[in-house]
Amino acid sequence: MPAQTFIHIVLLPVKTDASPQLVAAVVEELNALAQHIPFVISSRCGQTVTQRGKQYTHGLVVELESAGQLQAYADHPVHQAVLTKISQIVSEPPLAIDF
Repeated sequence: MPAQTFIHIVLLPVKTDASPQLVAAVVEELNALAQHIPFVISSRCGQTVTQRGKQYTHGLVVELESAGQLQAYADHPVHQAVLTKISQIVSEPPLAIDF
């Protein structure tokens, strides 16, 4: 049986007055994480198409090779750079779950 990967999910409450260009840039950068961080298997970010997420307008799913890489992912310069941009577009801290 193959080893299970580790999943990092983030819900982003993007401000209604956030710059559409900056939001698009953040989404693009989050979708490209696997191209810049070797142990990221995949990443997918997008805007919700329903109102079920309440204030959370965007979601991110990152697949890592293992749980032990979560801290290295959090500390990685590419992740840190996009976090700076995320802080400019959210109305409150994002919600994250990891398993």
